[in-house]
Amino acid sequence: MTSLFLLAGLLTGFLSATSTPPGPGVPPVLTVKAARAQAPGSTVTIRAVVINGPEMGNLRYVQDTDAGLALYAQPTKLPGFGDLHAGDSIQVTGQLKVYNGLMEMDPIASFHKLASGMRVRAVQVPAERAAEAFVEANEGRLLEIKGVKRLTNLTGSPAMSFNGNTNYLIDGLPGTLVRVTSASTGPDGLVDSAPPTDESFDVRGILSQHAPGGTGGYQLMPRLISDMVRGGGLPRLTEEPVPVNVSGNGFTVVFSTLNPGDTRVRYGLDPKQLKESQVDPTLTTRHSLPLTNLIPGTTYYVEVSSRNANGTETAPPVPFITSSGKRVRLNGKN
Repeated sequence: MTSLFLLAGLLTGFLSATSTPPGPGVPPVLTVKAARAQAPGSTVTIRAVVINGPEMGNLRYVQDTDAGLALYAQPTKLPGFGDLHAGDSIQVTGQLKVYNGLMEMDPIASFHKLASGMRVRAVQVPAERAAEAFVEANEGRLLEIKGVKRLTNLTGSPAMSFNGNTNYLIDGLPGTLVRVTSASTGPDGLVDSAPPTDESFDVRGILSQHAPGGTGGYQLMPRLISDMVRGGGLPRLTEEPVPVNVSGNGFTVVFSTLNPGDTRVRYGLDPKQLKESQVDPTLTTRHSLPLTNLIPGTTYYVEVSSRNANGTETAPPVPFITSSGKRVRLNGKN
């Protein structure tokens, strides 16, 4: 069972404990696990990575390699708190409290951002064992439930679209409550979006707790519609590459992927020797990359691929032809 709850890898970019002894009157920087072991009412300082943004309202959850914790603040009363997003590494000081079973930091005395763009890793759990992950040790952490067949309403019927502040179950299994928050709106939000129904998928979410009695009440809280992960998270090409804006000088290669990834293009005059390449590191599902300074009226073989943290998807090379006519140099001279 121990391996079930290990992180897929180590988070980087922050210390798991104090690197130097604190000075007089300066609180030590604790790991999140050590902070959670303190009594409610204790003031603690931690360094951790934020794992959600404003799609959960006034809550930000943070985690390090071993544990997670909820932070609560009203952005109007704590400048900058509302601007925190997943991947921000922060140091934060505040008081611990337990609210309906959930341990959180409230009030927050101070925080500052150490870095951004940190990779957030999830505890991966197979769907048939999902209920085993709904435990105190995982509270506040990002989980990824693998191989979900469907999300159901509490009555057992398949969920066709998500409503705010509504509960669902993973494959109809008891003890696997999924909670959609009303703040997850907009084009990337969960509210009014539909879960996948044509294939199995993975569900990412933060394990929270709402237990007025103090125990139980664990609930998985997905953040955005992108937390309904199809295709194992790989980019997976959904539209074949095509050329647009074709000229004698070149063309723009466009294609689409199921999940976000970067944009990679290799090309050349021989499909077995693609000597030229270009990369756009921006993660997207709608890919577009212009190729310029090509030869007019010439067939080029183009191979597209996309890479993200889960791997790379590559399509076989296809022929594209530049238009005929004089070649126009980049400086505008013939």
